[in-house]
Amino acid sequence: MMLFKAFLSFCLACCFSVKAFSADDAQAIFIESDAAERNEKTGLTQYMGNVSIRQGSLAINASKVELFYQDDRVSRILSTGNPASYQQNNLSGKILARAETIEFLPELDEIQLKTNASLSKDGTLITGDSIHYDIANETWRAKGDDRSNQKRIQLVIPPLEKIDKPSPVIMEDKENTEKLK
Repeated sequence: MMLFKAFLSFCLACCFSVKAFSADDAQAIFIESDAAERNEKTGLTQYMGNVSIRQGSLAINASKVELFYQDDRVSRILSTGNPASYQQNNLSGKILARAETIEFLPELDEIQLKTNASLSKDGTLITGDSIHYDIANETWRAKGDDRSNQKRIQLVIPPLEKIDKPSPVIMEDKENTEKLK
């Protein structure tokens, strides 16, 4: 059992540290769920029921999380929920993602959000039926779906912060000043 825990910790560490925020790499991984199951032959590990995965700033919350392995490394993390969520700080800010299905591909440093998807970064919010986000290149693609409630994408861009301008100088009215004397 100790060997399995060590192996799982190593695999998750490899998965999350591929291109993650460097401060997260040195952090311990914490996984909580109502149940877990692993198939040693296929390498599939499933966590079911109120799943919470944390490593530094990385946080995944879902009803179910499946870890897929290829060559003894986590190649895909599939999270489902109503909604599932993913968040992580990287060098350019905080990424917040929500969807009914979130597919994280660590080797490619990409996130696929499907069904009622939303992605927030630096105050910009994108919603649609599906969103593909390339973390490394900081690019995204979003689509609506004629067959769902999310027919069109929506994009909210916050206003630019105003540069502080000097306060206007208040000139005294000579008439009012003389009346006060």
